[in-house]
Amino acid sequence: MGHSQATRLMLCAVLTTTAVAAPPMAVDPETGEAAQVREAPPSRVPDTPRSPRPTPRSIARADAFRADVNVHAMDAVSNEERDAADASFAAEFGHVRPGPMRAGMVRPMPEVLVMDDTTSQAFAEEDGQTLRTMAVRSPGANAVRIHFTQFDVGDGSVLLYAYAGDECVVRGPYSGRGPLKTGDFWSGSLPGDTVYVEVVGTEDPIVEVSEVVHFDRGFAQPTGGDPPEGGPLPCHLDPLCYVASTVDPIARDAVGILTDISMGGNVPFCSGTLLNDLDPDGIAPLFLTAYHCMSTQAEANTLEVFWLFQTDECDGNVPLLTTLTSNLGATLLETNPTSGGNDMCFLRLNTELPGGLGLAGWTTAHPNDAYGIHHPAGSWKRVHFMDAEGACPGCEFCGDGTDYDYYQFLPGMGVSEPGSSGSGIFNTSGQLFGQLFGTCCVISDCADGVFDCVEAPEFDAQYGEFETTYPMVQTWLEIGGTIRVDHANTTPPWQGTPANPFPTVGLGHSFAWDGSQISIKAGSYNETLTLNKEVRLLADGGTVAIGQ
Repeated sequence: MGHSQATRLMLCAVLTTTAVAAPPMAVDPETGEAAQVREAPPSRVPDTPRSPRPTPRSIARADAFRADVNVHAMDAVSNEERDAADASFAAEFGHVRPGPMRAGMVRPMPEVLVMDDTTSQAFAEEDGQTLRTMAVRSPGANAVRIHFTQFDVGDGSVLLYAYAGDECVVRGPYSGRGPLKTGDFWSGSLPGDTVYVEVVGTEDPIVEVSEVVHFDRGFAQPTGGDPPEGGPLPCHLDPLCYVASTVDPIARDAVGILTDISMGGNVPFCSGTLLNDLDPDGIAPLFLTAYHCMSTQAEANTLEVFWLFQTDECDGNVPLLTTLTSNLGATLLETNPTSGGNDMCFLRLNTELPGGLGLAGWTTAHPNDAYGIHHPAGSWKRVHFMDAEGACPGCEFCGDGTDYDYYQFLPGMGVSEPGSSGSGIFNTSGQLFGQLFGTCCVISDCADGVFDCVEAPEFDAQYGEFETTYPMVQTWLEIGGTIRVDHANTTPPWQGTPANPFPTVGLGHSFAWDGSQISIKAGSYNETLTLNKEVRLLADGGTVAIGQ
């Protein structure tokens, strides 16, 4: 809304800036010199009630989907199609070992599927709206995602759903021009090979499906078991079997399994970690993974992160992945390449976090004892334990010692695998200090390069250091979910942090994102402001007056 005259915001909220204790000192392992340690404690996402998923209306209609009318089945995946997907994936990710795991493949629809009177069914509803239905099937898939390339449902909304046994799993609602507001987006994943699509509204919708992701790896493990194809090694360890002093439960619950559509058109599984920020007044969904897993905004637009894919108790039952809560899409904040950097990708997730998730603490120190929490082979969460190796032991790729740390797997204490890429390494306090690039054979010890449970101690895990990441993401960690504005700060640089707030509300609003909040120092702001984002305005220390 525009403001042509003075508008007073009488806000009762008063913000205070929490002082961060002076960080401790440590010895830099590369230089042997004293180095200042930057760190943050762990925390959790508040466990606030979430709105229940809406129930699709078409479930109540026995005739909502008819095989010869509005159920659109693709051909089964051929061996040639699967081989081509394997080859494409190896060409894109073969430089990293173990690297991501291939989760599925992108399949174009035989023809772009346009929802109209010939491809869907329409039903008049009692409330005056129209219900339209159609379904997409990719035979034999463990799970499916749908790519909408033209999407505008006006005042209506779209629900997608599928079945995992007797359980109905719903994604959406998607409204307007979709979550990216561009009319082009990938849906969340749904179990099985058939996705049911329903649109409810008063206007004729524009809905076009051009391709799907056919997941043929992971997603299909039975309760308490592992994927039948490409499953993990038998020597993995369940993090739920360790007390908090050994495996921090907040760090454990901060790790997610992610998938996206890569720049090469492939579909990887990787791992990543939610990080705590330094903002005492809000939470930003800041997520750390590997650069080789994700490096562009186009990939981030397709990101999907699943949470709490883990046993319900030590060696207990495991949920089906696609029945879990997920976050869809992200904003790419910072990256650092594999060569010449520390293989880091730092993102802000686009959608609200589920309550109760962990927000991992972090540190720029380099401990000797460490453990990694990850999703090997697209499977449920595991942990492995390691000792510091020191310098690179002779890997095919040895990153700069100021950017990478090297850790040796302890005998019988777990391993990493494809799909573990991007996962965090933690100290005994549960603080993250890096993300996994890959593993390598110590050339003098394992020339055959075989990686299995017996040979794992002959390999080293290579982690990009958070010490390198921290200066690149410090501003984002200080901002967290709250952008600061203070009219008294007339000297740049303006960053929106407590130390360097923006001088005007307009600059703060320009920097803001949907879901953020803007803390405004009390006083008068002689400016015109148009609010076009979903932000919360807070007054810091008194009354704020905005207007001309």
